[in-house]
Amino acid sequence: MRRHTLLLAGTGLALCAWCGWASGLHRSTTLAEVSWILSLAAVLAVDLALWRGRRRLRFGWHLDPVADPWPRPGRGGVRLALRGVAPWIVLFVVVIGWDVLGLDTGPHQYHLTISALSQAYRALNAALLLVWILVGIGFGATRARSPVDTEGFVSPPARTDPDTPAPGTTLSAGMITLGGHPIVVPALLLPSSPPVGVAFWIAVPIAGLVVDLAARRSGGRTPTAEELVRFISTPKAAKIALVAAWVFAGYHLFAR
Repeated sequence: MRRHTLLLAGTGLALCAWCGWASGLHRSTTLAEVSWILSLAAVLAVDLALWRGRRRLRFGWHLDPVADPWPRPGRGGVRLALRGVAPWIVLFVVVIGWDVLGLDTGPHQYHLTISALSQAYRALNAALLLVWILVGIGFGATRARSPVDTEGFVSPPARTDPDTPAPGTTLSAGMITLGGHPIVVPALLLPSSPPVGVAFWIAVPIAGLVVDLAARRSGGRTPTAEELVRFISTPKAAKIALVAAWVFAGYHLFAR
């Protein structure tokens, strides 16, 4: 037990150190792309070990499957399922809405989107890379823990001065170029403060933890984060779409 704890702690420290180092790289550079590819390869290697462990193959990492799927047997029904996932839907809508509206920022400001803010603040970039890696591993673990009667799991750009638009730019944060003359457009929907945007994105995983803890005390009425991922990724097409979205997000955030 002590050896297992030390190994887990050492792996966690190494992962944090890796994310901290990689956060200092500029996107659209060879080193940034290589670091992202290495991160992707490490996640896929862990997920492959989980997949092999589910099938009791050599060099696999076995995790015990859960007893019941979600929705719980005998408590199904579309209406109950929609009611159960409602807290997660609200959280997702808020996050997507903020990221879209985050393009509406004041003049000479970074956008309040997660991709722009993570490039402006190195600590946020490191935390985002860590979350991205853990999401990839968590997805593999979630599919590996599927109930035995369901299908198992198969298988940064260099920063520029925000005050200086790039050549040919017609739309930047809070500024529109019309006929060669810049027109300042004030932010209307969200605060024109990057620190507020950082605070929002820090609050997002905290809100997710709160929903997950509440779900664990709901008696199965609301799915936990693990149950939600397993629920929405049951169809093969959904699994492929989620994996593709995760890979694209990592490439966009950390490589180019």
